[in-house]
Amino acid sequence: MIELNARVRPYMTVKALLIWVTSILIFTIAGIAVYFFSWPVWLYYIFIGLLLIELAGFVILRPWIYTKVTSYELFEDRIVVRQGFFTVKTQMIPIKRAQGVEFKTGPLSRKYDLAAVRIKTAGIGIDMPPLQIDEARGLKSDIIDIVKEESTDV
Repeated sequence: MIELNARVRPYMTVKALLIWVTSILIFTIAGIAVYFFSWPVWLYYIFIGLLLIELAGFVILRPWIYTKVTSYELFEDRIVVRQGFFTVKTQMIPIKRAQGVEFKTGPLSRKYDLAAVRIKTAGIGIDMPPLQIDEARGLKSDIIDIVKEESTDV
């Protein structure tokens, strides 16, 4: 199985930090409401505790664990993606059954030279882990070429 790129962890960390900053803003507004409505002071401690749990769990631990437990492998006829920590999920999709390929990048993912690829079939779709942009474009064009060459009607 192919390990994820080294840039995936900092990308996921920065993405989680942006969400964490949003949480700080929400809890700040809630703290102001606690002050103005004379609600119990212990709510401040709950807000701080939730922010610290979110920081430890989603900003620090999740990117590290995700990069350790997520891998993929490309074969000539199929793609296998393995994800999960407590429950491991292995998905396999035959390339010849692909009906569509989505290639997405955003400003943050472009900064880290990463892209998201989703391969869709009639029933399911597989979200590939973040790949380098060149690798993702190559995967997309390879899948499209293989699907174009398929002449059987299954």
